[in-house]
Amino acid sequence: MMKIGFWFVPVLLAVSCVSSSPKKSALIADADPISLGTAEIEFDKMFSSALEKKEVPLTFNPRDDTVSLEFRYQTVVYRQYWDRAGRDRFIAAVKRYHDDFEARNLTDKASKSRTAYGTVNGKTEWGQFSFSVNARSYPRIDLGYQFKGKNPYFTVVQREARDTIMPSADDARMSLRITSYFTRQEANTLAALLDQEYLLGILEAQGIPLETGEPASDVYQAQDAARDEY
Repeated sequence: MMKIGFWFVPVLLAVSCVSSSPKKSALIADADPISLGTAEIEFDKMFSSALEKKEVPLTFNPRDDTVSLEFRYQTVVYRQYWDRAGRDRFIAAVKRYHDDFEARNLTDKASKSRTAYGTVNGKTEWGQFSFSVNARSYPRIDLGYQFKGKNPYFTVVQREARDTIMPSADDARMSLRITSYFTRQEANTLAALLDQEYLLGILEAQGIPLETGEPASDVYQAQDAARDEY
């Protein structure tokens, strides 16, 4: 299975949260979810400046044309969904980051670098177990980069957003702010897995016909890579 290095880091919750609106993703094929293997995702390690890697399963969902990533953070299991628009923006952002890296145009000012490549609409679900969904939110997701020491990383920052299943003013019903870090090789590998032509090729290889229809509702291998030196 292909492995990739990918994202997420918790930081302190802000006083306010930003949510996107639920969207509908088009049916692409009437087929069960398909495993894409695992992604290597790096998190900020609690009480440390180091990063922590985890193996995160990726799943392609043909019935709503999303790719989901499932990971445990603290004591909760999160499932983050990327629709086609978000995937396309991710791929474009990785290319821009690579160009900026090569041209040495990166800045260490986090206020500018965090959203350097734009913001997309997201969807996340969470619960105590992988098969349970106790909460759902639609956070904004920032595409950019961040320096850890002297080394830059491509980053994806999922902002806080309130639960839409049981809306409450209680912060406990909010999805966490989570950041993921990638070296260039890790980001390029993940971008390849999110590519629409790659996903369509999987369906073709399995003899699954493509379909069009009403949108589904409420949707909104690399080896361990060395750190990039800049």
